[in-house]
Amino acid sequence: MAAFPITNPRYGFTVTRKPKMNIISFGDGFTQRLTKGLNQNPVTLNLKFTLSQTQSTTAITFLNERIEDGESFTFTIPNESVTKNFICQKYSTGIPFLNRVDLNCVFEEVFEP
Repeated sequence: MAAFPITNPRYGFTVTRKPKMNIISFGDGFTQRLTKGLNQNPVTLNLKFTLSQTQSTTAITFLNERIEDGESFTFTIPNESVTKNFICQKYSTGIPFLNRVDLNCVFEEVFEP
C-alpha cells in the first residue's frame, strides 16, 4: 500500500468524525442508540496543501492513480502518531501565483485488512 507523497498540509485543516449509529425512537420520547459495525468512527479530513509545481504534479498523479486502480493509501494525520488508510474521491486545485499550487483534498478513512 502506497503512502501519500506529501506529509505537511497547511494549518486550518478539519477532521470530521461521524460515528455510525442506529437510533431508535419510541413513542414516549425515549430513544435508544446502538453502534453499527466493527469500525464505528471513520474520519474525514479536509486538507489544504500549498505546493510547488513539481510537488503538485507528484501529488495529483498519485491521486489519479489511486482513483483509477481503486486502492487506498496511507496517511498520518498531523498531531497523531497512527497511520490510517484513506481514499480521496474529490480534490481541487488552484494557482494563487506563479509556480505555486493550492491543492484541496477530502480524505475518507477506509477499513481494510
